[in-house]
Amino acid sequence: MTKYINILLFLLITALSFGQNVSEQTQLAIKYFQDKEYEKAELLFEEIYKTTGAKFYFTYLINSLIEQKKYEDAEKQIKKEIRKNKNDLNLHIDLGYLYKRQDMTEEADKEYKIALKGISVDENEIKNVANTFLTRQEYEFAEKTYIEGKEKTGNNFNAELATVYAIQRKYPEMINKYLDLLVEDKKNIELVQNNMQYYMNNDIQDNFSEILRVELLKRIQKNSSEITNNQMLIWLFVQQKKFSQALIQAIAIDKRINDPGQKIIDLAKISTENKDYETAIKAYNYVIEKGRDRAFYIDAKTGKLDVLYMQATEVAINSPETIQNLENEFIQTINSLGIGPNTIGNIIKLAHLQAFYLNKPDEAEKLLNDAIKVKGLQPNLTAICKIELGDILLYKNDIWQAALIYGQAEKENENLPIGDEAKLRKAKLAYFANNFQWAKAQFDALKPSTSKPVSNDAIFYSNLIEENTKDDSTHIDLNKYADAEYKVFMNKDKRAQEILDTLITQSKSGNLIDEAYYLKAKIYEKSGDYENTIKYLQKIITEYSYDILADNAIFDLAKLYDNKLNDKESAVEYYKKLMIEHPESLFVAEARSLYRKIRENQ
Repeated sequence: MTKYINILLFLLITALSFGQNVSEQTQLAIKYFQDKEYEKAELLFEEIYKTTGAKFYFTYLINSLIEQKKYEDAEKQIKKEIRKNKNDLNLHIDLGYLYKRQDMTEEADKEYKIALKGISVDENEIKNVANTFLTRQEYEFAEKTYIEGKEKTGNNFNAELATVYAIQRKYPEMINKYLDLLVEDKKNIELVQNNMQYYMNNDIQDNFSEILRVELLKRIQKNSSEITNNQMLIWLFVQQKKFSQALIQAIAIDKRINDPGQKIIDLAKISTENKDYETAIKAYNYVIEKGRDRAFYIDAKTGKLDVLYMQATEVAINSPETIQNLENEFIQTINSLGIGPNTIGNIIKLAHLQAFYLNKPDEAEKLLNDAIKVKGLQPNLTAICKIELGDILLYKNDIWQAALIYGQAEKENENLPIGDEAKLRKAKLAYFANNFQWAKAQFDALKPSTSKPVSNDAIFYSNLIEENTKDDSTHIDLNKYADAEYKVFMNKDKRAQEILDTLITQSKSGNLIDEAYYLKAKIYEKSGDYENTIKYLQKIITEYSYDILADNAIFDLAKLYDNKLNDKESAVEYYKKLMIEHPESLFVAEARSLYRKIRENQ
């Protein structure tokens, strides 16, 4: 008896308060439903439906009744609505679902077929009926609705059927429907790629990419004249970082349509970014072989030189002959194309190669001076040339002339990132020359720079100088460390290691030992000696966990495992370690992004 009194009180309160905003009542009703208080939800939804007549509330009312197993009440409500709305096919689906919940399979199928048979040529009605089947998890009937709709309207409903198959994880059928969308209109390729990307990223069984590859190959074999499938296959290989296979497909398309080479150039750039230099060079060579009269000939020539330069400078090269051959190729290309805006990047790289790898600083200096005189050169390119020229003068130990050139680049680009970069080089020059107080003043001025790398370096060197000069008037340790960095700058890594070893064994204060370990690690990484790189980064992490370079060491170790050693599990552990132990680190945001990227791909 108490139960019914409570219900009557609830109804009374509801009736009195129903003058409140319907949306507030709706929110309350939905909350009751979500909290499984179906009796209260039923009463509210019944009142809201009487007031608004909206089908949304009727569906919630029926669901509330079903959840309470008030099947007779639900059946009466649905049949009453059917009598009022004979053309509402969704009501038959609701009734069929009600019967299904009572294991009345035949009756359920009968109602579902009434809905299916009743659909007209109205595409919106077809989609509405199919969506209602989907909400009732009747996927087979949702599929049949679209197939029936195709018969009546001529619309293939490929995107809609793809969704139905996706919900059921019927990936082969889903992929086919998405690829059929491309047959309808090639402009759908971005939509299809976005959907394929989503399912690849969320593929629990790790077989989606292979299903897509097989289906694309089938279609290519069946209709070799349709290049959209080849384009999709190229895209798939790029997502999988199988750039050499992507290049094979790209060349096949290029030959078929006699493309000027833009797609091949784009693929070469992507391969370069992912350090697949071999594929990048093959791609550039293919475009070069098209002839110098083709639109992308210069892009291919300069792009290839960029890749060769990266190979030489990022990986330890022990063969002077390799460097010499690279210099010759640079010279031949620049002589062929001339000194101009299109070749400035290659000229700067050639100058760096000559000075720092072939010990030809005079030739490099002349080359850059000629480049700076090129008419119509954009100010930022002029500044880059001058900064490189300053580096070469510093390599020659021409301190004052180097400072002058850096100063010119700074003044000509004041308040710009490239100007801050020039000022940073000038400050480092003073640091290498052991003029620490003046260098610190320059570093302090650069701390607010809008260029993050410049700002980070400025903060590091300002703190380094402050910590190692306040209690040491002789600056012996800092002099040695700065000299070691200068040798690294000059590409004299062996001599830098010797100075660092002396600093570690003979340090008076011990303040710079972790910095010495860190610089040794970077030198070993540059030479490809990853075993010693790990050794010295680990020493910092374990012995100097409290110091300023601890987060640098953790982050560098994570990236080493991630990018060079392809040990994703170790990379994840160190990214996580950085986020947990050094939440204020400048590297946390990037570490979090890289951590998520690995987890998404696992």
